[in-house]
Amino acid sequence: MILKLMRKEWKEIIKTGKFYALLFSFLFFAISSPAIAKFTPEIIKSLINSQQTQGLIIQIPPPTWKDAFLQFLKNLNQIIFIVLVIVFIGSIAEEKNKGTAIMVLTKGIDRSKWILSKFIFQLLVSFALLSISYILCLYYTFLLFSNFPIKNSLFSTLLYVIYLFFFLSLTLFSSSLGNNTIQSLGIFFGIFILLNIFSIFPNLNSYNPLYLSTLENMWITSYVELKEALKPIISTILLSFMFIFLGILHFKNQEL
Repeated sequence: MILKLMRKEWKEIIKTGKFYALLFSFLFFAISSPAIAKFTPEIIKSLINSQQTQGLIIQIPPPTWKDAFLQFLKNLNQIIFIVLVIVFIGSIAEEKNKGTAIMVLTKGIDRSKWILSKFIFQLLVSFALLSISYILCLYYTFLLFSNFPIKNSLFSTLLYVIYLFFFLSLTLFSSSLGNNTIQSLGIFFGIFILLNIFSIFPNLNSYNPLYLSTLENMWITSYVELKEALKPIISTILLSFMFIFLGILHFKNQEL
């Protein structure tokens, strides 16, 4: 049943063009991140050498493979993050708003399976696109910067996978509570702002899912002990399952 529902999700995301928006976003930043890291210092130097900036001396360190992946992760945590939320936030709320949810559920489909099919589908699509974009970024970084340790970039990207799992679960939870996309976005970013506020407190920061983005960068720039990442990894996974459970629970008891 879940596979049939996931096929339905695939047809819808293709029909609406949302998949192509995701595909373009992932591929564009995978390819452009190494190029931006490589050529931005040269562009800045050319501007410095222009007549308008004569006498101005600015020392710019030569770019490395680390700059390429830091740029890639920055795009993942900012622009790709927003694109994913916009694409998936209305997956449940809009179907409730348009009445298509009740049409599907009256056919005897279990509500839990209906929601889980959406979450699993979103996770698989996002993970597949992330894997492709990581391989592309790896390839172009190798072309521009030659040999570099792959392990650091791999561990950093795996941390992003856990972070991806979290904010997709938060998206599902927000969409199950909201009656339309605007309400769902409000719930999502309300919780996201609270997590940003909690990050101010050092004692809570190591349990905050948002701390994973900091660890991603640290894994690129320097060595990180695995035990340092365990707290945010475990807390993020637990919070993710909590949001999935609460989203399903609320939807099962909701009148459509």
